[in-house]
Amino acid sequence: MTFYWIYEVPTFLTFVIIAGAFTVYGVAGLRIIKKMFHKKLGYDAGRNDQVTSFMSVLVVSYGITLGLVAVSTWENLSQVQEKVSKEASSLAALYRDVSSFPEPNKSTLQGLLKKYTRYTIDQAWPQQRQGIVPEPGIAMIIEFQDTLYAFQPSGKNQEILFGETLRTYNDYVNMRRMRLLSIDGGLPPIIWVATVLGGLLTISFLWFFVMQEFWLQSLLTTLVSFSIGVMIFLIAIMDHPFRGKISVSPDGFEMVYDHFMKDAN
Repeated sequence: MTFYWIYEVPTFLTFVIIAGAFTVYGVAGLRIIKKMFHKKLGYDAGRNDQVTSFMSVLVVSYGITLGLVAVSTWENLSQVQEKVSKEASSLAALYRDVSSFPEPNKSTLQGLLKKYTRYTIDQAWPQQRQGIVPEPGIAMIIEFQDTLYAFQPSGKNQEILFGETLRTYNDYVNMRRMRLLSIDGGLPPIIWVATVLGGLLTISFLWFFVMQEFWLQSLLTTLVSFSIGVMIFLIAIMDHPFRGKISVSPDGFEMVYDHFMKDAN
């Protein structure tokens, strides 16, 4: 389910909308069922026991499913963050390697990496937050690659340095590719359907309890509905690692630029 609008509004407003929608569904449904059936049925402890036996099966299965989905979403966010951190570290290592090249190759390669890093921070990341795979970065990488491949090492030391730089460059390209593949990642629609419908069904079962104190049943329904809404909110806000406020940031690239590139000659 690609409700990307939730990443365009403030996080607190998204929380209110999602958690509030489930809460309103639970309370409104309870009131409707009460008017239609509760007055006719009346209080019956045996009937409540029957509802409890059916609901327990649903609650256990849905609770496990919801927990697994939440953990999976969090792990995916953490893994993408780790990949980005490794990519930034690989970029720093690449910049360090080319800094040992002789002039004018050193300045040229350093300049290309500085330009690419600033582009990644200032332009590519905002595009990723919109689910867009940035394209100009490919041309910059190719330009750097062509310049690097054109270097002709002289002597054993330069050959070793050139070979190490090529390995670092290949590692970086692989890390970058993994980041780009994660831009439009997220839970499959069928998982979202099962998660939302499971929550609604669980809330709906609460309507069939008949309690003498209706205010107490309303309170319990509100608490359960709100809790499910909060879990759905957390899953939704973490589902796309590069979207919204709770997302993977370019802090690693900014650190590399400030510590290694900014003041370099």
